[in-house]
Amino acid sequence: MSESNNNFGWRSEFSDELIEFTQPDIMAKLISTIDSRGWPHITMITSNRAISKDQIVWGQFFAGTSKENVQKNPKQGIFYMNTEPPFKFIQVKADFTHTKSEGEDLKYFNQTELMRYFTVVNVYKVFYNKVIAVTPIRDLPPGSVPKKIIRTITKEAKTNLEEKRLNVIGYKLFTDKIGVRAISYIDPSDGYPVIIPHLQLNAVDHNRLYFPLTALKEDFLKIPANSKVAVIGANFDMASQVVKGTFTGIQKLENTEYGLIDIEEIYNSSPPITGKIYPEIETRPKVNKFTL
Repeated sequence: MSESNNNFGWRSEFSDELIEFTQPDIMAKLISTIDSRGWPHITMITSNRAISKDQIVWGQFFAGTSKENVQKNPKQGIFYMNTEPPFKFIQVKADFTHTKSEGEDLKYFNQTELMRYFTVVNVYKVFYNKVIAVTPIRDLPPGSVPKKIIRTITKEAKTNLEEKRLNVIGYKLFTDKIGVRAISYIDPSDGYPVIIPHLQLNAVDHNRLYFPLTALKEDFLKIPANSKVAVIGANFDMASQVVKGTFTGIQKLENTEYGLIDIEEIYNSSPPITGKIYPEIETRPKVNKFTL
């Protein structure tokens, strides 16, 4: 186990208490994978739980980037958090091992309260993952920043770009007072993604995000400056988008420290249509006439 893991109390396997913590259907359950560029990607997969001290299973009910990523690079960061205050969470590092298209775990997911009444989609494949490291159950302290400081940050950190990279839905996801937000980065000590929750993370404008270091400061200081990160913004209507970009480092305003993330790519992770929505994919016009 790496020195970075030991600093945060990571252990090599789940306890019975930790296994139980992952079982509720209604829970923020996130998975971070690594794409072909070495950038983190982050997805909410609610059909997801620990089944033993060294194994996690999660289910697929539509094709997406995470499922492709783990079959090329097995390293993952997995995250569980309850949905009622006081908020508690655990972080996991795991390796993808294999899939199954039948069996008890598949049946289990399709019989949960979330999936049993769906007639259009069902979990049709289960991904099995070996636990490498897991934290104890951690508290997510409430974080607050004076409104005066927030106004100054958003004023000074604006990009002044004409384009608007976040669309209307994305901007709302990252400015609403209530929602799920978390940052993923690649731990340089072992190459595994790590997911850190941050409910106060917000959009400066349509092209940049900021997050005050009001809680879990030691975690955020582990993110290397100028590294690529992925940030998920989700609401309780199942809408979500993932922002990818560069964490430019920690700034300070009076006694408040905060990080900035420049948006470079945006991924829509909500069904029915998933995929990259910024930058827009260039397409050629349809050819109707042919000449020899």
